[in-house]
Amino acid sequence: MSCAALVLNQHKHDEETMAVEQSPASSQGTPVRHSILGPPYRWLQIDCQCYYSENLYVHSVNAYFRLPSLNSSEAEFWAANNSSLGTDRSPAPTYNTAQRADIYREVMKEACRRAKIPEVYRTNLLNIAEQYTPLHPELFLPPIATENPGSGGGHELGPGLDLQSVFTSTFLKVWKSACSGEPLPQDLRHVHDACFECSFLQRDFCLRIKEELKHFKTKDLPHLRPNSMNRNGCILNEIGLGPLMDRIVGTFLLPVCNILYPELLETGLSAHHSFIVDYAVGQDVSLGVHDDNSEITINVALSEDYEGGSLALYHRARVEHPQRLEKKPYYHRVGMGTLLMHPGELLHEVLPLTSGERQGLIIWMKSDGFRKTNGCALCRSNKT
Repeated sequence: MSCAALVLNQHKHDEETMAVEQSPASSQGTPVRHSILGPPYRWLQIDCQCYYSENLYVHSVNAYFRLPSLNSSEAEFWAANNSSLGTDRSPAPTYNTAQRADIYREVMKEACRRAKIPEVYRTNLLNIAEQYTPLHPELFLPPIATENPGSGGGHELGPGLDLQSVFTSTFLKVWKSACSGEPLPQDLRHVHDACFECSFLQRDFCLRIKEELKHFKTKDLPHLRPNSMNRNGCILNEIGLGPLMDRIVGTFLLPVCNILYPELLETGLSAHHSFIVDYAVGQDVSLGVHDDNSEITINVALSEDYEGGSLALYHRARVEHPQRLEKKPYYHRVGMGTLLMHPGELLHEVLPLTSGERQGLIIWMKSDGFRKTNGCALCRSNKT
């Protein structure tokens, strides 16, 4: 089946899935849905058709491209991209014939990979649920019985996961202040343009997460890359950690984000995409300038024994070629378990790693209500 046909089939499947999810509840009062898959927001639907055509990143040239359609010829592809690659201050790069052919092939490959994601994700998730035996079973919680990923979970994560063993006392103080309506303590530090930093997860809990991921990787079970730019890591819901992240995001992070970014979450949290990114010499060592497909991003450090690999923070902008803008960096580097919160539209990049391994937990928080007013985070269109 061609990539174009895959997209058409996926779009039809998404419409059918949404119809099922919006249908009356079952006789038990619960949604009609496979319980393992969890809420519909975790990669089960593509929320905008631009996902298949915009912001297609090519690592070898550190640039983004657009694809007019999945049937585009090389000539049509370059006709759509030649005029958009340059700016007044930064002329368009020049590619030779071989480079242009390679770029076209890479863009088509990435577009086809994206077209297959929802079905591959479903298959992987179910296979992993059947075949994987966790190293730390206490991390694998049952799904929250709610339609809203930002409304449930209570104040305990689960057996063996009391709050003091998961979160630092500093973060719990910030969280309690947010929940009670009191001013947020100074432990939550403003470090850059709408960016905030705070001690978040206990070191032992971070190590448990890292050990679980290392254990999972030894099983060679098929799983997706975390996003279109990072090639190493994993999607937490795909390997069974979605319910854990539902509780961490919905119960503990959301009240703080509501205080810091009320304009972004005014209509509520609709989804989160939580994943791990890995950097190591010989693999991904850096990540080019980009914004995120999120309203709010949470970035939690899971390692600290490495050289290079700092996070460079710039300014807020949704632009077609962010790597070609003039930018003034703020360099961010913290210890294990510390979080950074920032708007998804903040431009940032990971500078080259020179030794060691760098690992991070990333959470993209999405609001459908915000996007209905402001458009898709990637293309700014209100059409989904």
